[in-house]
Amino acid sequence: MPRPDHELPDTGLPDHELPDRDLVERIWRILQRWAVPVMMTLAYVFLAATSETNTTGKAWMGVGLVFVLLVWFMFRGLTETAALSRALSIGDVARLQALADHRLARTRRPAARARYLVARALAHQLRGEFTEALAALDEAQPPPELQPLAAAVRIGALVELGRPAADARDFAISTPRAPALGWLVEAELAWRDGDHATAAQQLARVIDDIRAGSATRAIAHIYAARLADARGEPQLAASHRAAAAQLAAPDATWLRGQGVAAE
Repeated sequence: MPRPDHELPDTGLPDHELPDRDLVERIWRILQRWAVPVMMTLAYVFLAATSETNTTGKAWMGVGLVFVLLVWFMFRGLTETAALSRALSIGDVARLQALADHRLARTRRPAARARYLVARALAHQLRGEFTEALAALDEAQPPPELQPLAAAVRIGALVELGRPAADARDFAISTPRAPALGWLVEAELAWRDGDHATAAQQLARVIDDIRAGSATRAIAHIYAARLADARGEPQLAASHRAAAAQLAAPDATWLRGQGVAAE
């Protein structure tokens, strides 16, 4: 089976006709990262070798090459950061797992690993692998901007595993920059406590907030469906589950499987 890493472009050939998919993927990743720097270096070397200039002129060419390379690697870093941010927002499970696997295998610094561990935890949560999500978070020391998401994933996993709301509430934090995550956490805890009125109020705020991200809103729809089931409103529950499936990424099997209720 092809790995859902979105790294290899469409070749027009089925996987079994590729000579060695792993080898092709490694070559493609190398080309993505190093093709431009190598070509630019060769171009600058050729320019310096053929230009009629003195050592000072060639030194300035070298400075120009260094600047170009810095810009290129900065662009690559920003592209990867943007890809991770988008995958976290929409809950792209395949992309989250691919980025986490790729970067965690090459990164040792705790601060650098933390964001990819949070990405892995979210991917596990959206597949309904709640124990694995907690294990990934136990390794992470997330930066401030990812602490609200890490807390929401942890609390959501604890709730789904049937842990008491009081135990899960210990991990709740203030989320002024990500209010939808705070509302979702309060809704999950209220649902676990049997406070359906508070849960419904908070879930409505998440669902109506288009800035919340499709993954967060999909989770809110799952809990709203459970509340509708508890009130004996099957049509409303089905509507919420359909909305969750529509918002969910293809590999978010827990969301697309309509989120079996925790007892």
